[in-house]
Amino acid sequence: MNRIDALFQRKREKDEKSLVLYLTGGFPDVKTTEKLLPVLEEAGCDLIELGVPFSDPIADGPTIQAASQSALQAGTTLKKLLEVVHRFRENSEVPLILFSAYNPFHKFGLEKLTAEAKSAGADGFLAGDLPVEESEEFRSICGENDMKLIYLVAPTSPPERKKLIASKASGFLYYVSLKGVTGARDKVAADLGRQVEELRKFSSLPVAVGFGVSKPEHVQAVSEHADAVVVGSALIDCVARNAGSRRLAAEVEKFVRSLSAPLRSLPV
Repeated sequence: MNRIDALFQRKREKDEKSLVLYLTGGFPDVKTTEKLLPVLEEAGCDLIELGVPFSDPIADGPTIQAASQSALQAGTTLKKLLEVVHRFRENSEVPLILFSAYNPFHKFGLEKLTAEAKSAGADGFLAGDLPVEESEEFRSICGENDMKLIYLVAPTSPPERKKLIASKASGFLYYVSLKGVTGARDKVAADLGRQVEELRKFSSLPVAVGFGVSKPEHVQAVSEHADAVVVGSALIDCVARNAGSRRLAAEVEKFVRSLSAPLRSLPV
């Protein structure tokens, strides 16, 4: 069974929710990314989205844009990140997906990428700019290799489009809770509960909610409706504030524990 399916099955049996964290691969450098992945797990992360940096932002706000640019300048490549995943997988069973624009995946070669990513220990992909209508080739290759292709669902998507996406999805549905780009916000969307319930009409897959989630109180609020809560920019901000400091790992762990605390009884 794919690790993503196994995770959500365990969580449902225990009536628990999951914490999903996005980390820009190679920011501030590849070695730091490799050191931080086990820190995320130890602090309570249930699923990791490892960002593959790309030169042209898709839905990225200023925080992730800057992190991606820095990672590219540091020489980060998809190949290097696959090597990081391989070494991480030697000691971890935490589900991990590769998150990027479609361009880096396509340029690498979809069949080659899927085979190498599976061998390294990745569990799926998310290509933020790949419409469901144009994803058949990638989805088919992923399915043949028990890899998940995760789709974003926008708050502006009409019901018929949500139904289409849900019919093609695997792993989980990623609901974008806000209009606009990624980045920390002061509060979660007021209509989140209604939007998630509408999605559940079209699929029994778990629903993860992200974009704008940055504080423990956000995690608590989102978890009342969703199966998983996604935090990205706020984590990258934490990494950026402490980059180059000997306290980087400790500060990241502290921050992640604060996010995971509402979902389980972990000390903050």
